[in-house]
Amino acid sequence: YLILTHLRPDGDTLGSAAGLCHGLRAAGKTAFLLENAEIGDRLAFLCRGLMISEIPENATIISTDIAAPRMLPENALPLLDRVALRIDHHGSGTSFAPLELVDAACASCAELIYDVLQEMGVELNEEMATAIYTGTATDTGCFQYANTTAHTFSTAAACAGEDGVLILGAS
Repeated sequence: YLILTHLRPDGDTLGSAAGLCHGLRAAGKTAFLLENAEIGDRLAFLCRGLMISEIPENATIISTDIAAPRMLPENALPLLDRVALRIDHHGSGTSFAPLELVDAACASCAELIYDVLQEMGVELNEEMATAIYTGTATDTGCFQYANTTAHTFSTAAACAGEDGVLILGAS
């Protein structure tokens, strides 16, 4: 799997992509993020060990938090017709993939990634929890924007683990 992030990547596109990549790997799949030259130092930790610059010929391509083709970085534009699945929370987005998982009721794409991983039966680990929490927190202004819902809080709570101690940075 090759996962795409958007131009000027924020916490949600990176957290969603990294969370999905770690989840796919935990499920025994080969998964990478396509290198994005615009990733800033503040969020680069999310993508450590996940990025590649060369595009595997047989990769299934997934976009995360990308509402329209114009949001693709330059190196991802040639892949537009190969995007198999678009996962997003922007209801007003442009359809550009044959399969789409779009839920405008979600405050962040990271919430959808959490749901997908749950459906896959993947148990959250530190990397997934950190990525999903980052995406959820950044797209809700640390849970203060009006888009924050009960689902947003339950997603964030899942990143805390059963004992209430954040999985984030636990090791």
